[in-house]
Amino acid sequence: MAQHTTPKEQPSQFTRIIELLHRWRRTFRNVTDVIDYAAKALQKVQAVWEEWIPATAH
Repeated sequence: MAQHTTPKEQPSQFTRIIELLHRWRRTFRNVTDVIDYAAKALQKVQAVWEEWIPATAH
């Protein structure tokens, strides 16, 4: 026979919503960190590119 959880064992709808919001916040924070890292990497590539182009132009 399957055991049914009692209402006290199941998280309330409010608790589930709060947990969902925390997961979304964590996900968006991770996405923001990746975007920031990519932006910094692109800035470094741009700086190297701008130094390299005049050196190769004759």
